[in-house]
Order: sequence, then C-alpha cells, then structure tokens
Amino acid sequence: MKLLYAFILALTAAGLLTPVVIALARRLGWVVAPRQDRWHRRPTAIYGGAAIYLAFVISWLLLGDRDSQSLVLVGCASAMFTIGLIDDIFELKPQVKFLAQLLVATVAVALGLSFTLLPWPWLNVPFTLLWLVGVTNAVNILDNMDGLSSGVALSAGSILALVAVMHGAPELGLLAAGLAGAAGGFLIYNFNPAKIFMGDCGSLFLGFTLAGCTILGAGGASNLVLSLLIPVGVLVVPLFDTALVSFQRTSHGRSIAQGGRDHSSHRLVFLGLSERKAVLILIAVSLAGGLVALWLQYLSPLVAAVVIAVAVVVFLFFGVFLGGVKVYGPQERARPRWRSLLLDTVVLHKKQLVQILADLMLLSAAYTAAWLLRFEGHLGPGQMHLLTKSLPWVLSAKIVCLWLFGVYRGEWRYVSVHAMIQLAKAVLLGSLLVVLGILIFYRAQGYSLAAVIIDFFVSFLFLAGCRFLVRVFTESMVQKKGTPVLIMGAGDGGELLLRELRNNPALPFVPVGFLDDDPAKRGLLIHGIPVLGTRHDIAGLARKMGVARVFISILAPVEGGMEEVFTICRRAGLECVRIQPIVEQELAPPQ
Repeated sequence: MKLLYAFILALTAAGLLTPVVIALARRLGWVVAPRQDRWHRRPTAIYGGAAIYLAFVISWLLLGDRDSQSLVLVGCASAMFTIGLIDDIFELKPQVKFLAQLLVATVAVALGLSFTLLPWPWLNVPFTLLWLVGVTNAVNILDNMDGLSSGVALSAGSILALVAVMHGAPELGLLAAGLAGAAGGFLIYNFNPAKIFMGDCGSLFLGFTLAGCTILGAGGASNLVLSLLIPVGVLVVPLFDTALVSFQRTSHGRSIAQGGRDHSSHRLVFLGLSERKAVLILIAVSLAGGLVALWLQYLSPLVAAVVIAVAVVVFLFFGVFLGGVKVYGPQERARPRWRSLLLDTVVLHKKQLVQILADLMLLSAAYTAAWLLRFEGHLGPGQMHLLTKSLPWVLSAKIVCLWLFGVYRGEWRYVSVHAMIQLAKAVLLGSLLVVLGILIFYRAQGYSLAAVIIDFFVSFLFLAGCRFLVRVFTESMVQKKGTPVLIMGAGDGGELLLRELRNNPALPFVPVGFLDDDPAKRGLLIHGIPVLGTRHDIAGLARKMGVARVFISILAPVEGGMEEVFTICRRAGLECVRIQPIVEQELAPPQ
C-alpha cells in the first residue's frame, strides 16, 4: 500500500510542479525555438526535468525508508541531475559530460550499488559501470520525441515496482513507484504536442535512476539468465534504440555521438505513423518487455530460453525492418573503404547471414520446445544429454536443406505461398535426415521419434512466422499518404493493382475500397480493403470518402464493356483510368 502512496504522491507533485516550471521558463525565456533537427513546431519550455526530480525527491523524503542503498542511489542520481542541468545551461563537451557520468557511476559502485550476477566478483564492477553509464545515455538519446522518455520511464518504473512486490524489496518498490509517478505526472504535459521538454537534467536523472533500480531488482531470480531478464526487459526500448542507432550511424559513416532523426521513433514517423502513434507503440513495447520478463520468472530456465530466443529474433527482424527506412541523405553514405566492404559484403547486402543466424536460434528453440512438449515440460539429465548431443547434427541438416531449397534466396518483403511450400519441403527433408541419422548412428536408443515429429511442426511454425515478420511490420506500420482512390474489379487484377499502389512509393494513391458488379463479393475484404459496392455506387461512395479517381483493373472481358463506368465517373466529376493487362486476353488477328 505504501508503494501506491508513493506513486500517487509523486504523480501529484509532478502534476503540480510542472506547470510552475512551464510558467517560470516562459517568463525567463527558457524556451527552445523550432529547429530543423527537432520535431516541435512552436517555442517550447525547457528544464522540465527539474519537476521530475523534485517530485521524486519529495516522494522519497516523505515515504522512503532511506536505507544505505537508497541513499547511495538517490545521492548519485541527484549528482547526475546536476550534470544534466549544467549541460542544459552551458552545453558541456561530450567528453566532459561522459567523464562526469563515469565519475558518478564509479562513486555509486564504490559505495555498494553493484550487480552480483557474475560468478567472478571482479567482473561485476566494470559490468555495473558499463550498465549505469550505458542505460543513462540510452535514455538520454531516447529523449527525442514528445512523451517517449517519460512514457518509457513510467512503464519501466511500474514494472520495477511489481518486481519489488514479488521479491519483497520495499526499498526498491518505493524508489521505482516514486520514479514512475514523477514520470507520469510530467507526461501529462510532455505528451504530443509537448508544453515542456525535460532536457538532459531529466533524461540523465531518469536513466541513472532506472539503471540503479534494475540493479536493486536483479538479485531475486534463481540464476544469471533470469536475473538479467528484469533489467533488459524493462529497458528493452532504450537498449534496442541505442543498438539500432549505433549500428546505422556506423554503417553510414556518422559519429555515434552525432544527433539526427534516425532513432526508432523517427523511423516509425517516416513510415507514415503519427508522432503519437510512434510514441505509444514504443511505450507498449517497453511495457510488454517488462511484463514478459516478469512472466519468465515463473517458468523453468529451459522454457524461458526458448521464449528468449524467439523474442531476440523478433527484435532482430524489427531492427532490420526499421533499418531499411531511408533517413540519411546521399552525402552521408561515404564510408572508409574497409568499413564499406565489411558492412556491404557481410551484413547489409547479405541478408542470408542474418537469416542463417536467426534460423539457428529458432531451430535450436524449436528442437528444445519439441522435447519439452514430448516429455511434458520436464527433461531429466539423460534426456538433456541426448538433446545436447544431437542438436548440432539437427541444426546442420536443416540449415543445409534450407539452403538447397533456395530458402535463403527469397526477399523478406515478398513472402509467398510458394516460399512457404519450399520451406516446408526443406524442414521435412531435414527432419527425415535427422531420423535417419538417429537410426544409423544411435539406433534410436533413448531418442523419441515423436519429439522429431513435433520438431518438424514447431520448426516450420517458427521459421514461417519469422519470415512473415517483415511483411507484417510493413503492412501494419507503413501508413502511405496520398489521394484516396477506388478500384473497380475485386478480382486478380484488382488485387495486383492494390499491391502496386501500396508498395510503390512513387504512386501517390491510397486505395480506400473496391467496386465489383458481383453482388456476392460485397462486404469482402482484400488485404484489409473492403468491397463497397457496384459501379452504380461510384458517385455516392466518391462523395462520402473524398475520392477523386477510379482505377479500373479487370482482366476478364466484362459484359457491356467499361463505357458505362466511364460515363458514371464523368457525370460524378471523377477521373477514370483503365489499367491495361500486360498480355491481352485475345490477340488481334494478323493484318
């Protein structure tokens, strides 16, 4: 109950203090004007991090236990807030700013704020320093769009408060709840369009405090992997964003410290999403990451490993998808020759390598999941030995079969039924080779053929699912903007035209509905676009949906021809265009 009071107190304090900071900033001229490298469109108040910090401190002073670890964390977080405030006012050099952060992190570790995860105690110190400074800067660079950093801090702090309840850690709970409340109260004024920005004083404070709270919350799990899940899960968005930006900037010859509109949130907006939707998606991902990390605490380590492998592949493909968004100009593509050769040859233009690495993880997870399903979720030492001994042969056989069937020559964006059939053949042949190998080399002693059969279905499910990811991301997140149009013909020709209009950025048209004279097709959906009516409904639908153009895409001859459609469109003031098939149905007789 005390955690709830801490959250409400911090939320209320931030909600009351933030308007005061806004008014003070406007009176004293502490505002930033719109700039090309920023998203806001009007002068906006700054130093909002002061409201977050004060709200958190008020909550902690009134309700906190003030034990030694809390004192260290709050004291060092206050120092980090000061560094950020000085940077906001005087614009410190990046090297000076980094050294100051490292000094604060060193003091925190020296005073006892440290991970105890690794079996070698001397490695815990550099690992903790890297974590504290890394997460602090990850949240700092994540503060690039209205409401993103404060929203992620709200979700991460809330999850950490739940961790405290689970592990019986009141000191962690009060800190996390207070931080979540302070971020939530500030978010009211920071959501798009923001009335105030937090500045580095806010983002550095949030990042360091979150990093410190994850250290306090990482000690209650049963092993190293599960201990790392909580920190990584609640901070998955800033960690993912930092990795994506670092790789992309390096591959385009930019300094990692150089700012720009190339973060995850920016890329989602470039895909056509609104700023609000982009921020809400990333906040939802942050919340989901924390909840999944909590859920995995209740699973066996082997089951958790399967889930983690699949999650890693999902984020890998999400990174590949976002990395394909063009955010850099041609002048920023110059790279040193050795770096260009390495990235272009091995990574950027050889997606097969990424697919093979992803498939190795998925096939390992699928084979493990098959054994778990076969033996009802529990594997004894003997079964684990057999699984481990056979796994390298399983992976080799299936990767070779996938290669032979041309699976790695397909384009991710154009996954088709044919590709799925080839994938099924490759997985089936791989499973048959596994069975043959078990019979020849091991005489099936101790092995379960049922597990191999289950593995075939799970492997196909995992591999097919990951290959649809990029297409799912594309069709669900890419929001094309353009002139709304209707398509006459809800058959093969209309479906082909729909895909062309959606996938070709050079065509400024957005299909909003189909028309077809077959009454049985009315109400059907083709790739999410409804069949709205017949040719006689064109005028009414055009007025209702703001349509100015109708495309006719009918491959088969139509009784009565298309003249009536053209006439209807002319009377309604609509432009009508007939899309001719590449090959006519009837060739004209030779002259």
